[in-house]
Amino acid sequence: MNARIETPDLMIYAMALEIENFNTVLHGVSSPLPVLAMSVARKTHAPDIAYISGAEGVDPEIDRIYPSSFDARLNRNAVAYFGLHEAFDLAQRGELDVMFLGAAQVDCNGNTNLSLIGDVERPKVQLPGGAASAFLMPITPKVVIWVTRHSNRVFVEEVDFVTGQGYNHRSEEHKANEIVVISNLAVMNFKNPERAMQIQYYHPGHTIEEIKENTGFDLRVAPDASETPAPTQDILDFIVPLKRKFWTGNSIRIKQNYPWRHTPVGKEFPQPLKKPLVMRT
Repeated sequence: MNARIETPDLMIYAMALEIENFNTVLHGVSSPLPVLAMSVARKTHAPDIAYISGAEGVDPEIDRIYPSSFDARLNRNAVAYFGLHEAFDLAQRGELDVMFLGAAQVDCNGNTNLSLIGDVERPKVQLPGGAASAFLMPITPKVVIWVTRHSNRVFVEEVDFVTGQGYNHRSEEHKANEIVVISNLAVMNFKNPERAMQIQYYHPGHTIEEIKENTGFDLRVAPDASETPAPTQDILDFIVPLKRKFWTGNSIRIKQNYPWRHTPVGKEFPQPLKKPLVMRT
């Protein structure tokens, strides 16, 4: 069967695979792709997750996503309401398993920046801030950082400001917790003795050399690095209608030099397009 697999769909599936059954999962603000990833996980390999919506609903039914992932309409048929402030206590007790967070900058140690670009005293850009990042990143067993544009401006040697702590700013106890970074080019982790970022999966249509060229530090490659698993047609059929409803009147720009056009799922991929794709209906 032919399928049009787009970069966001691959990112959503990669994020979903980071969730295990019976996990308790939370996402941050403005997180349309994580919302869809949780929905995919619940429909496939992890039906028993506890999904805490940013809008404070527990296990809601997601029939579409909205510009804000804190939109109260995302609480449709939720089984309970869970105040976002209670998520801090949940994490402190060790009962939050996975957290999805965004970042404007990520460095080789897994530090994230959502605070400012430039010098602290005279910043070039003031960013929205990390909200719960500083508290939740060190103590959550798995944090998944998602980035839609993999470039050497985003993946930097050292972040301009540490909003969320990577491995070089953690206690020995918290170094046992996991950080995964998913971009439009690859899936990366820190599973090596030095806790340095490494490529675990490279997205179909991209090469390790290309990923390294778009990274502002010496990005390692895991010994068992391989191609990112592609979603099946059934999963694509589930993702696309939900995504399409969100994209009506909205857009999210994801750099996608290698979209897959009418490609059999899991088969070889066609030549790259020349322009980035802006996803709209």
